Amino acid sequence: MSVVEIDFLNDHTAFLKQHQLVVALEKPSVEPYSPIKKGFSQHQTVASWGDGNDFPQQIIKLASESTELAALLDWKARALQGTAVLAVESVWNEAKQEFEEKLVNDKEITDFLRSITFKRYLREASTDFFWFWNVFPELIKNEAGDKIAYLGVQDASFCRWSPMNERGIIEHCYISANWPDAKISDPTTLKLPVIDPYRPNAVEELRGAAHIPHFIYPVSYPSPGKSYYQLAPWDGWRTSGWPELAKMIPKSKVQLMKQLLSAKFILEIPVNYWPTAYPDWPKMTLEEQMAIKRAKVKEINDTITGVENTGKTILSESGADAMHQPIQSWKILPIDDKLKDGNFLEDSREASQHLRSALALDSALTGDGPGKGMGGGSGSDKRIALNIYVALQQPYREVILEPLYFIAEYNGWTTKYPYLKFKTVEIQLETLDKQHETSILKST
Repeated sequence: MSVVEIDFLNDHTAFLKQHQLVVALEKPSVEPYSPIKKGFSQHQTVASWGDGNDFPQQIIKLASESTELAALLDWKARALQGTAVLAVESVWNEAKQEFEEKLVNDKEITDFLRSITFKRYLREASTDFFWFWNVFPELIKNEAGDKIAYLGVQDASFCRWSPMNERGIIEHCYISANWPDAKISDPTTLKLPVIDPYRPNAVEELRGAAHIPHFIYPVSYPSPGKSYYQLAPWDGWRTSGWPELAKMIPKSKVQLMKQLLSAKFILEIPVNYWPTAYPDWPKMTLEEQMAIKRAKVKEINDTITGVENTGKTILSESGADAMHQPIQSWKILPIDDKLKDGNFLEDSREASQHLRSALALDSALTGDGPGKGMGGGSGSDKRIALNIYVALQQPYREVILEPLYFIAEYNGWTTKYPYLKFKTVEIQLETLDKQHETSILKST
């Protein structure tokens, strides 16, 4: 008898090359992923971001392995930035008995908002905000120390807080590109003071602190139970196991398709066959169960291999279980009927939908994801979805612009303009019946 090659494509599927037969041992199930905590023995010179002080690095790795996560986070960051930030002042209209907003025509403020550095701040802060839910803005005084001349961002993945002091205040931020292996004593680790944004007299104290030329102003959106680093609301998608499933799908499809292109039939073995045929099945380890499955594939292969076995068929008995329900028998199905629509292969669309739900993104805005989706909706759906999305961005923008309000107070802008506000300008989408018109600028 010639040797017949058996390829086990994964724990659930085998391919008998000579017979062009795929054996589906059982349909795989999706189990939630439970992260295992590692023992953390590093001395507490910094507040660990994650059990191994490498949580941002894990997020970056996760995004690099996903075809969607980084792109969707980038979409949210771009939408948060809008087209510009304007300084306006609320002015009371006596006739209308309401406040109206008037553009502030102040060269110092306008130059600051139009500067390349501020635009870079918006871009980088918006990115870090949605990736990590924490932003580390750096503010730098001018030489005289009477103005804050620069607003930028230190990469969030490079930043770690010092442990809180006895009053529960974070005093320093350590910045290094080498976490989690970096140490605060490394010459490449930068140490910057941190301003406590909850102190009511923080501006006055900073004016008198000539020894602090630049500092970190902490920015984050609150999440329950977090003291040092806040947790993005989409993180549940990461811990649920969906990323692992999403990564498995293309790998499984590639491996399967390499073999299935030459296969003609699929032999399906129902999952309830194994405990029926092997009474001790529930007590067996996974390794023992896999050994039995592999032996069964070899038995099937030997049964239908060789000239002497020509014309043989596979014996499949049918019957009823203890509840008098029919027991599902083995099935041999044509490969075309099973795979032409991708039914046998795991579909990535469900994982994509879970990700979009975790990111609170309407499919009308970003598409319906991969798989067998029917599109992202009509133009009206997109316009309404965008209007709703933009309307909900204001709380996030207040977080991103909080350092700017601190600068306005330090630089004396709020003294000149007591009702000073900063507003983000959007582009409002128009309907198709308004052709050849410039989109209306809308601020929020």
